[in-house]
Amino acid sequence: MYSFLILSIPATVIFYCCIHTEYSFKSFFAPIAIGLTAGIISAIFKEYFIFSAYVATSGFFEHFLHILKTTLLPPVILFTLWDLFSKDETSYKSTATFPLLASFYAIFLPYISISSPEKHTFFSLFENPILFICTTFLAQALYLKIKISIESKQKNKTAILAIAFIVISSVLPAIQALWYFKIFGFAHIVFSVIFAATTFIFYKIAFRKENSLDIVL
Repeated sequence: MYSFLILSIPATVIFYCCIHTEYSFKSFFAPIAIGLTAGIISAIFKEYFIFSAYVATSGFFEHFLHILKTTLLPPVILFTLWDLFSKDETSYKSTATFPLLASFYAIFLPYISISSPEKHTFFSLFENPILFICTTFLAQALYLKIKISIESKQKNKTAILAIAFIVISSVLPAIQALWYFKIFGFAHIVFSVIFAATTFIFYKIAFRKENSLDIVL
């Protein structure tokens, strides 16, 4: 029952590392190990030190903020520390960002899904992992674009990309809130399909040159 939930993100990480032939597979061991460790620590901290169970009763916006805080804030902190303390070149850091964040979710997402009352729903078992994969990939790709625009001192482009980053980060919690409160029926499925298709199209554009992200939008 939990096979897709548990295996989908690790399988995507392995596939991602294999297609990035500009770096050896071993070069991704460090970000993967850091992501897995951060995921385990976050799950343990949430399990044993955060005792209050969350119950969504106030509506869409409160649930949206809760998801934003609990599922996106920890990897943002991890990502920020990685960017600050890693001494590697920008191209490697940006490429390694996906396995870093996805490895975190490979542990943390199954934990929060299986421990939730809605653990047996189609959304939790199948739809949610796809949304997290899409969000992580788009965030990683936008990170590279932002770094390039900052280094080239393109302030307007940096601002636009930063706004795009915020919008992308808001899609996942918005879809989750739509599903939780059953707003517009199956609208969450429609938006999930659109989001996944957008990610695929961006993937094809971003990797069209020798499976590399070294292009500028």
